[in-house]
Amino acid sequence: MRLHLSKQPARSFQCLSFYSSHVDAITTDPSSFVLRADDHGFNRGHAVFDTVSIDVATRTFQDLHYHLDRLRTSASMSFIPFPERLPTLDMVEKVVKDTVAAAFVERERRGFAMRENPESGLSMQARFYLTAGVGGFALSRKECEEGSAFYCVVIERKQTKTKTLRARTTPIAVKNKPFSIIKSTNYLQNCMIANDAEMHDADVGIWVSNDKVLEGPSANVAFVDDRGIFVAPKVDDVLDGVTMRRCFEFIEKGLLKDVGVIKCERKDCSFRELILEKRAKECMMIGSVVQCVPIVKWDDVNIGRDEVGENDRNRVAFRLRELLEKDARGVRVS
Repeated sequence: MRLHLSKQPARSFQCLSFYSSHVDAITTDPSSFVLRADDHGFNRGHAVFDTVSIDVATRTFQDLHYHLDRLRTSASMSFIPFPERLPTLDMVEKVVKDTVAAAFVERERRGFAMRENPESGLSMQARFYLTAGVGGFALSRKECEEGSAFYCVVIERKQTKTKTLRARTTPIAVKNKPFSIIKSTNYLQNCMIANDAEMHDADVGIWVSNDKVLEGPSANVAFVDDRGIFVAPKVDDVLDGVTMRRCFEFIEKGLLKDVGVIKCERKDCSFRELILEKRAKECMMIGSVVQCVPIVKWDDVNIGRDEVGENDRNRVAFRLRELLEKDARGVRVS
């Protein structure tokens, strides 16, 4: 049987480079960006991953070490060792950086103009995956005789900057521990949340359990409460977001004094108090892809104090977005 490669339609993203530990090589031919069907990460979901953003103009990684460290934690909790040819995090980091370097060479070969304007809407990401390995379709990784597998793919896409979001309390069942704090490739519930939100004219669905606000399908949730304190759910209940961690660092360094926030804390975030009783001055989604986007409506409740003028609405979220975007470009913000 001859492989037929049809002409690809115009897409909002480009696949630029790919690394596979099976061949220990990087390719820039999208037709070679393949995983085997007997990879347990594909047919059994026994895999973890992480994502790091790269600024196209400055070629700066945003908190790569944090993302690699979280990958290691997720892998340990999922009983997945690193491949024999990549036994240390330093070696994994080198592969990620080499794959990104190949992506920049490829984008220039394809004639992509370098857009140094931060408002250009280009977003580059390296997504790296660690799977139990190839070897069959059973549950145990014992049959993966080659050991675990590591993949890294670099994509670039056009990204429209979202100004605000409408949220919906999702009816999809929550992920319980330890699955809620492992960044695995098992995203079925996350996909269901996103599709349920779209079907109900919302932009994002958010988990709420026993009155506790948890997280969205691909980003964390945070609030500015009626005391002016920046609050977010405890990491015992949700994924320890790297971008959220950076926001806490900004506040602890006093970088949000100009918008009235000098204190931050992790706590149980009551949906009743913060949303239904309207004690939240601001609400926002925070993650490596969205950076920081305000939520202005949740179910049928408008977010924000009624007495706040339009010019002052969401100023904490917009300030955090500004700091995160500078941070992504390698601009010193502290």
